[in-house]
Amino acid sequence: MLPAKGSANEPPDLQKSEWKLKELFARTGQIHSDFEKSVIADSLSDLLYETLQMPGSFDYPFSLLNSLGKIKSQDQKIRIYTWNIPDLYGTNACYGFLQYKTTKNSEFRVLRLTDKKALITDPAMATLTADNWYGSLIYAIIEKKLSGITCYTLLGYNPENLFISKKIIDILWFNDQDEPVWGKAVFRYQNRLQNRILFEYSAKVNMSLQWNQKMNMIIFDHLSPSKPSYTGNYQFYGPDFSYDGLEVVNGYWDLVEDIDIRNK
Repeated sequence: MLPAKGSANEPPDLQKSEWKLKELFARTGQIHSDFEKSVIADSLSDLLYETLQMPGSFDYPFSLLNSLGKIKSQDQKIRIYTWNIPDLYGTNACYGFLQYKTTKNSEFRVLRLTDKKALITDPAMATLTADNWYGSLIYAIIEKKLSGITCYTLLGYNPENLFISKKIIDILWFNDQDEPVWGKAVFRYQNRLQNRILFEYSAKVNMSLQWNQKMNMIIFDHLSPSKPSYTGNYQFYGPDFSYDGLEVVNGYWDLVEDIDIRNK
């Protein structure tokens, strides 16, 4: 793992890399062979890894890369990059990088995130690493003290396939060796203590999962099957026009059911 400095003093190199990355992202959308897509995806990932180790990359906007999700924590200590590439059958592979500032010497590190969700048998309870990541497109980071340590609660979206989509609430924290860990037993949800929360629903509908600053809560659609006979068959699940939430109570995310969000 190579450290990357955080000062912006070489923008020309970053600009060159950004244009090359833009071309590779464009090519992934033009190619119809899954094998060729995987080759380009590997090239794109390798180039982005090199780019994120350049000085100034942590603060570089990468504004040309519309297909690349880029989000920073409020404390400016982590930045997460995610993207997805669908295959010919509509199944999506997620890719990602974590760029973070170490506690001890404030240097920046870059880690490639390897999506292994297909091999994770009980994702709600699993403790994961960068090499064993439950892939999603991260769009929100909520910094909170949970169980006595600083945790980053991540909201993510996974366009799983043509039938099912997923939303994910995950936890990122750092151990004493400054190594990132995904998942922590801080969710008091569905009568058990979980490491993360996953929602599965029909790919034909949208589910809202958002951080509400005014309410100091994560607010989300309550999901139900369209018919009682479809219970457990998540391709027929969708919002039922009620809302639930999560709020921090004594260092844990606690479920709050049936929230009235009108005028809030």
